[in-house]
Amino acid sequence: MDTSTVTASQIMTTKLVSTTPESHVLDAIDLLTGHRVSGLPVLNETGQYVGRFSDRSAISALDLGTIRSSSAICRRMTEITASDLVNVHLPVLQAEDDVFHCINQLVSQRVSGAPVVNTSGQLCGVFSEQSAMHIYIGLCWEQLPSAQATAWLDRHEDRRISQSASLDEILERFQVTTYRRLMVVEGMRFIGQVTRQDALKAARQISQQPIAVSQTTKGERQLGLKTNVGAWMQVKGEQLTEDEDVLSITQKFINFSARQLPVIRDGHMSGQVSRSDLLRAVQQCFPEPKLSGAGPAPLYISSLNRYGLSAIS
Repeated sequence: MDTSTVTASQIMTTKLVSTTPESHVLDAIDLLTGHRVSGLPVLNETGQYVGRFSDRSAISALDLGTIRSSSAICRRMTEITASDLVNVHLPVLQAEDDVFHCINQLVSQRVSGAPVVNTSGQLCGVFSEQSAMHIYIGLCWEQLPSAQATAWLDRHEDRRISQSASLDEILERFQVTTYRRLMVVEGMRFIGQVTRQDALKAARQISQQPIAVSQTTKGERQLGLKTNVGAWMQVKGEQLTEDEDVLSITQKFINFSARQLPVIRDGHMSGQVSRSDLLRAVQQCFPEPKLSGAGPAPLYISSLNRYGLSAIS
């Protein structure tokens, strides 16, 4: 399969949950968490695409000075810790796993990333969709052996939190980074992970009462707060056309932090391509994951060299 012939129109998702600039942030947050999506396209009254309301935008919307100054809410934000939110049932990868096995796990389990641990249960790092895109498209090997997952990990220390980290600290970490999951560790031992959605749900429950007051008075900004989606959405941003090929799309995903890119035709949104859509599209072009004890699997992707894509460090 020649990936250069695959276009956005062939891999995009067309059945999408959306919101409007006038929608209340609580309604938009309920859509995010209810449908377990990381972002919502924002469409105006004529159906034109005007921006994106992400779970990161939602956390910012809940991090409102007047509300957070409430002693009861602030106290509750510090009382809830990572140990209350930690998820121990999400996929975990092994350090000796082949990268193609790891990519298959991300696609089949429908997760954007997974922790990688060694035989002692210590956290080595995180293998993400971003890692996978660099491997599939950016890594231009010629008959070189496939690699273990550890060669492509995000090892950033600020991904790690202790079990005692408060919800307030966790929300701040999600605000200042692009991470969608934080790794909960005890020393070096991996315990579990807290996702951005986990933190958002908890914050939503704590903050909903004062923010909800503004829902009863249409058009008013109760408590001096901005409570509509338009105040918090990311305006426009990077977009795709229907005829863009997967190599061009991958370059945009590598260069920008968004997990989804809107496909625009005449100002209107005809669909959306996510990182997982892209990975599913190119997955069949590469070798099967090598079996345990098997020899190295050569990669034949030299034709991608002309696009100037390179591996991550």
